[in-house]
Amino acid sequence: MRFASSYHRLASALGALFLVGWLALPVAAQGLPVSTLVIAAQDGKAHEFEVEVAASEQSRATGLMNRKSLAEGKGMIFVFPQPKEVMMWMKDTLIPLDMLFIDTSGKVINIAENARPMDETIIPSRGVSAYVVELAGGEASRLHLAAGDKVSGPALGFKARD
Repeated sequence: MRFASSYHRLASALGALFLVGWLALPVAAQGLPVSTLVIAAQDGKAHEFEVEVAASEQSRATGLMNRKSLAEGKGMIFVFPQPKEVMMWMKDTLIPLDMLFIDTSGKVINIAENARPMDETIIPSRGVSAYVVELAGGEASRLHLAAGDKVSGPALGFKARD
């Protein structure tokens, strides 16, 4: 009886520990993994962001659609299975966004600033991109981000799951 009681206490403790560990995993409310990235601007300043990682075809298709806000320092990174010319749009996106198109080395190749909510106009990468980072509209200008800046961090290490 003592063994069974000790066993149950241990099992309960391990179960609670597992649950706490699982809850501590960084996951956005939408179920996407969350990671960090740093944008090293050419003016020498580094800007850190917490980004949701859209690495599946479905999560890339949904993106930030239907969100009513995006806090400063937050964003989303789209991870593509193969580098390519990327075409984005703002269909069903309720907030203005800045889009940073990034090559395989982490270099920003183009920035589309303040993309208009609900607009179905195609926004091209203007070069081969492996990633697109979306930030709140106006962030790129406020932080003086530009083509040529370098992006780094674990967020760029995710693999597409298509």
